[in-house]
Amino acid sequence: MKKIRITLKSINQVHKFTGIVVCVFLIHLSITGIFLNHTEDLGLDEKYTASPMILALYNISMPNKEESFSVDNHFISRFGNQVFLDNQPIFKSEVPIIGAVIFDQMLVIAIEDGLVLLTKEGELIEKLTTATGVPVNIQKLGALKSLLFLKTSNQVWESNDEGQEWRASDSNFNEWSNEIVMPDEKTQKVESYFLGKGVSLEQFFLDLHNGNIIKGFGKWLLDIIAIFLLLISISGVWIWLRKKRY
Repeated sequence: MKKIRITLKSINQVHKFTGIVVCVFLIHLSITGIFLNHTEDLGLDEKYTASPMILALYNISMPNKEESFSVDNHFISRFGNQVFLDNQPIFKSEVPIIGAVIFDQMLVIAIEDGLVLLTKEGELIEKLTTATGVPVNIQKLGALKSLLFLKTSNQVWESNDEGQEWRASDSNFNEWSNEIVMPDEKTQKVESYFLGKGVSLEQFFLDLHNGNIIKGFGKWLLDIIAIFLLLISISGVWIWLRKKRY
C-alpha cells in the first residue's frame, strides 16, 4: 500500500487555503464588530429594515393579497387567510370574500360558504352558514334599504331579517358589491400587521456577527472556522519547524 507523504508543499497549500478562509472570516467579524461596538452612536437599535431579502432570512413574509372591497369609506380585504377592516384583523377565512355591504347599521361580509355579520367597528356579531339557511354557492352580495340580496348560480335571494331567512326574489336588483383594487397606501398599512417594523439593524448585525443569520448552519460554520484556525496554527508551526531544521 502506497504511503501518504506529508510534504512541505502540501502543508503550504493547506496553510494558504485555510489562511484565506480565516482571513475572510476575520474581516467579516471585524466589520460587523465595529458596527456592534457603535450601536448607540449609529442608532442601530432604533433603525429597522423591511428588505424582503433580509426578512426572508428571519422567515418573515407577507401573504398574498387576495380580494378587496370598499364599503362606507372603509376597505375590506383578505391577505392569505386573514380578513381585514382597513388594517384591523377581524376574522380568518380560507375561502374568498364575495362582497361587503353596510346593512341595518351592520357590516355584512359574504364569503363562499356563508355570511359574517359585524359591527361597523369590526366586532363579530354572528356567522351565518348554509346550515342556518343561507343559500349555497354565493356569487354576489348587495343591499337596498331594508333588503339584503344574494345571488347564486341560478337565483337571486332576498332577506329582510338580517339574513336569518331567505326567499327567492323577483326583483331586478343589480347593485352588487364588486371587488376593487386596494390603494398602495392602504396595503402598506396592512403589511405592518405581518411585518411590524421589520428587523432592527442591531439584531441583524448581531446575527450576522455570531452566525445566527443562517440558523442551524451557523454553529456548524463556526465549528468549521475553528477547525481551520487549528489547521492554520498547526501548519504554521510545522512550516516554521521545517524551515528551522533546514
